[in-house]
Amino acid sequence: MTTDYKLIAKLGNLKTVIQLLRAVNFKESATCYGSKNGLKLTVEEAKCMQASAYIPIQLFEEYTLTEDIIFRINLNVFVECLSMFWSNINTTGSTTSLEMHYKVNTQIIQGEIFINKIFYQGVGHPVTILIEEDGVVVDCSLKTQEPDEILDFDLDPETVINKVLLHSELLKDVLAELDPTSNHLELLLSPKSPYFMISTKGLAGECHVQMPHNTEMIETFQCKKEAKSKYLLPHIKPAMKAMLCSNKVSLRTNESGLLCFQYMIKTDDGVNCFIEYYISPLINDDDD
Repeated sequence: MTTDYKLIAKLGNLKTVIQLLRAVNFKESATCYGSKNGLKLTVEEAKCMQASAYIPIQLFEEYTLTEDIIFRINLNVFVECLSMFWSNINTTGSTTSLEMHYKVNTQIIQGEIFINKIFYQGVGHPVTILIEEDGVVVDCSLKTQEPDEILDFDLDPETVINKVLLHSELLKDVLAELDPTSNHLELLLSPKSPYFMISTKGLAGECHVQMPHNTEMIETFQCKKEAKSKYLLPHIKPAMKAMLCSNKVSLRTNESGLLCFQYMIKTDDGVNCFIEYYISPLINDDDD
């Protein structure tokens, strides 16, 4: 009966999904949310850093969800399962089909997949992944767990004091110049000179990288007031992974110094996907 299962999702763009998941795969486990808009996987570190990969419904060939779902899953294993045929996926996509189910029973006949029974029987049942390519079928069953409580990081538009929209390539080049031995990174945003500056302090001394706010690589520069905050560099480094597959990145901060990186990844079909990183600032200089 179709009313007995929670989720059936057939991915049409495996390449992009793997890129999204790898960009937030800095911890073993992730919390997965399913809604009418698609899937969201969230990873959290010490309640002061949070990353989410949004997989919109446009990336699915089929997406059936009877109600919102939430569960915890081993992200390392999830990504590994999806990447089994990664070497055969090119930039134009792949014929690989993938289906994810809550509690799935399948029958394989002459190299084809026939789904004859699909059930969702409550919390704790596994996610099953079926990957078929050229008649080869891989069936993976991943255990799920009760999700941990996730902090509600959010930057209400009314609380945002600074916003910068720039090309990912520019931010990647800037961060590559910073001293990797530094324990923290300082971000300065101001409506007046120096406008946009990132600083570190490590074994090589102090490093300051100043960016012009009116370059073509920066599409939006909105600063209501000067704000300067420090962040642990180990929290910034995972956020740099998303720059490898993104086109643009938006930086936003509020009065308390909460920093949000929002990356936009545009698929070959013109679908916009997003990755968000929220990073809490250091409370005082004694933390570095």
